[in-house]
Amino acid sequence: MLIYIRESYKENILCNADEDLAEHLKMTLKKEQEEKEQKRKEKVEDRLYTIIKVARDEDLAEQIGKEMYFDLVDHDKVHAFHIQKQMPFTQFKDVVAKVFRIPVQFQRYWLWAKRQNHTYRPDRALTVQEEVQSVGQLREGNTAELKLFLEVELCLDLRPFPPPEKTKEDILLFFKFYDPLKEKIRYVGRLLVKESGKPLEILTKINELVGFSPDEKIELFEEIKFEPNVICEHIDSKRSFRDCEIGDGDIICFQKSLQNQCSEQYRFPEVPSFFEYMHNFQIKLNKEQEEPEQKKKEKAHLYKIIKVARDEDLGEQIGKEIYFDLVDHDKVHSFRIRKQMPFTLFKEEVAKEFGIPVQFQRYWLWTKRQNHSYRPNRPLTAQEEIQSVDQLREVSDKQDCAELKLFLEVDLCLDLRPFAPPGTTKEEILLFFKLYDPLKEKIRYVGRLFVKESGTPLEILTKLNELAGFSPDEEIELFEEIKFEPNVMCEHIDSNLSFRDSQLGDGDIICFQKSLRNQDSDQYRFPEVPLFLEYVYDLQVIKDRFPRIQSLETYFQGRK
Repeated sequence: MLIYIRESYKENILCNADEDLAEHLKMTLKKEQEEKEQKRKEKVEDRLYTIIKVARDEDLAEQIGKEMYFDLVDHDKVHAFHIQKQMPFTQFKDVVAKVFRIPVQFQRYWLWAKRQNHTYRPDRALTVQEEVQSVGQLREGNTAELKLFLEVELCLDLRPFPPPEKTKEDILLFFKFYDPLKEKIRYVGRLLVKESGKPLEILTKINELVGFSPDEKIELFEEIKFEPNVICEHIDSKRSFRDCEIGDGDIICFQKSLQNQCSEQYRFPEVPSFFEYMHNFQIKLNKEQEEPEQKKKEKAHLYKIIKVARDEDLGEQIGKEIYFDLVDHDKVHSFRIRKQMPFTLFKEEVAKEFGIPVQFQRYWLWTKRQNHSYRPNRPLTAQEEIQSVDQLREVSDKQDCAELKLFLEVDLCLDLRPFAPPGTTKEEILLFFKLYDPLKEKIRYVGRLFVKESGTPLEILTKLNELAGFSPDEEIELFEEIKFEPNVMCEHIDSNLSFRDSQLGDGDIICFQKSLRNQDSDQYRFPEVPLFLEYVYDLQVIKDRFPRIQSLETYFQGRK
C-alpha cells in the first residue's frame, strides 16, 4: 500500500522507531552495521596493505620429500609479512632482518615466476633499482601477494656473509638428492654456476652438498614438469648448461650412479621412475579421498566444533607450552555439536563434562586483534544464549565458520565449589594476570580479576599479591603484554593512572613481578618481564631457523 504524506505533516507522522523495535531486531540491526563497518575497514586495508611471502632454504628443506615432491615450496606454509604498500622495499628488509635475524647486507631476494609448463620457480634477483621502489610496485601483476625467495649464504658456523656477485653469465640452480634404497628425495642446497660451464665441472661441489667423497660417481636429472604428466630427463654432464637449456631456478635431481650395480634390486632405481610413482600415487590417493572427503564435508556441515578454554588450561599451558597470549586452542577441550542445538542445551553438555552447573557458567567470545594477539573480547548476552550454536560468531569472524572458540568463566569458593558469576556493568573489565620470577626465569598464569575501568592498578595491588601468594604490602611492578608479532611489545604500567587512561580493556594481560627497586638487578639475566619475553621470543626465532639445534639455551649464550 502506498501512502502519500503532506510535506508539512512529515515531522508529526515520521519519527525515530528505535524505541518501538523488538530487542532481537535491534541486535540484528546492530550486527549488520558492525559487519558493514568491518567490510569497509577490510576494503581500506586491502588498498593499503600487501602480503609478502618469503621462502628460504629452511622451508625447502622442511617441505621437499615430506609434504611435497615436485617444485620447491608451498608458499602457503612459509613466513608471510603484512606490509603497507607504500613502505620502501629497503625498509621491508629491515623488518625481515628483525624476524629472521639476517642483517640487511646479507639478504638477496628473487622474484618467482609461473612458467608455461605450470611449474613455479625463482626467476631473477631483484635489481638495485627495484629495491628502492615501494613494495606495492613490486607485486606480481595485480595480485594482492608478493612471493620472494630469500638467498642467504652461511659460513660453517652458521653466520651469514654477503651473497656472491651475480653476473648475466651466472645461473642459480637448486639440487635434490634421491636415494633409491630408501626411496626418498630431499633438498640439499643450491649453487651459482656459469651458464657456459658444464655439470662435469661441479660434480665435486654436488658431492659435497650431500656429504659424498669428491670422486663419487653420480647421475644428474633435470626436473622439468609434473603436470599433467612427469618429465624428468637425464643430463649429459659433458654439455654446457646453456646447451642443456638450464637456467635460473631450474632443479637438478641427482643420485649415486648404478652403473656397476644390478638396478633390479630397486623398485624405482632412478629419479624419473620414482617421480612417476609419486605422481601416480598422488592421483590415486586424491581419487580415493574425494568420495569420503565429500561425505565428510556433508556431515561436517551439520556440526560445529566448540573449543572451550578454562582457567585450568591457562594454568597448564602458560610458562610451559606457550608464553605469549593466553592459550593454544588446539589443546583445550573440544565439543562436536549439531549446529541447530540451542546454546542453552550446549551449556548442559558442558555441565556434564566439567561438572559445572549451568547457572555458574559464563562464556566469553574471543577476537583476533589487529596486532595479531587473540583475547577474550566480551561475554555472551542473554539474547545470544537463546540462539542456536550456529548463529554465534567470534567477534573477528567475517563469515560462517565450522569452529567457535569460547572462554568459560567460572568462579570458585575457597572450598573449590562454584558460585554464580558476579554481575558486571559496562564500567567493569576482565583482566588476566601472569606472574614472573626473575630468579627462576619463569612466568605463570595466576588468575583473573574484574576491575573498574575508572579505577587504578594501585587499588588492586593487595589482590594481586594474594593471587601470587605474597604478603599484602609486597611492592610489585606491573607490565602490559601488548603483542609479540613481528616483535615483542610489553610496557610498564603506571599504577597511579586509571585503567581507562592506560587503555586497558577486556581480555588484556597484565604481567607482574616483585619490585627490584632495592636490589642489584645485575644479578639477574632478565630482571624484568619485557626482557624475559624478548629472550623467549628470540629463542623461538632461533629454533624456527635452526630446527636441528638441540640446546637453544647453549646456542643463545654463545651468541651473546
